[in-house]
Amino acid sequence: MKFKALWTLPGVGLLAACVGGSTSNTPTASFTTLKGFSDGAGVGRGVTSDGKEMLFITSGIAETVAAANQSAANPVGDIQFSDFAVVQTLPTAVVREGTITIEGVVANVTIVENNDGKAGIIYLVLPDLSNAVLVTGSAYGTAPNGSFTYNGVHIIMDRFSGNAEDGAFTLTADFNNKSFYYSGTTNNSSLTGSGLIDTQNGRFASSNLTSNVSGDTNTASMYGQLHGSSAQSVTGVFHTNESDPSYAGAFVGSRP
Repeated sequence: MKFKALWTLPGVGLLAACVGGSTSNTPTASFTTLKGFSDGAGVGRGVTSDGKEMLFITSGIAETVAAANQSAANPVGDIQFSDFAVVQTLPTAVVREGTITIEGVVANVTIVENNDGKAGIIYLVLPDLSNAVLVTGSAYGTAPNGSFTYNGVHIIMDRFSGNAEDGAFTLTADFNNKSFYYSGTTNNSSLTGSGLIDTQNGRFASSNLTSNVSGDTNTASMYGQLHGSSAQSVTGVFHTNESDPSYAGAFVGSRP
């Protein structure tokens, strides 16, 4: 797989399409900013009234979140993974491709769908305009007892060159102690470290991971979410901790 990430949101309508707009049959969505960068970009979260969640990194984070909240009641449809054709099979996921049209603009869509179908990475491209990377999945239920190991697809991206590389990760979650350990690698990078799990809300985070990209070492932050009735799947985004982060990425996986 090859991904390019320009980190400019291709229209707030795409956010609502991924999380869900509002009609008489569709849940409403709300958006919040989790982190702002010095260049105005940042990390955001979207949550629907029926519990589905999405994380994203985009430029103009404050304006994007404000506009998305204003448009979240518009009648836009959900992006369904199954609407797109499978173009590649990976050990823990399938890659799907296709297009969607929102507000008269055609966007190319690449989806890395976890094998259990409960979660995925969505990569949206408006040719010659802008791109966005998001992660989303089904609603969270409750945390299981004990420790579990998740495996899946790990992608890291250079925010300035647009180059990206995919690999694999393992995440060991100790739900009794509300902690996790993450290890993601590609041919030229690694991301490792631990953090805390909010078992009530099905979220996890860390601000002191170790990132190494071709010998360039830095600390990194992660924002993750659990999916499924008993946390069968995970998704998340991450970035290095400079005021204007050099690297960012996303992951999706599941436990046995």
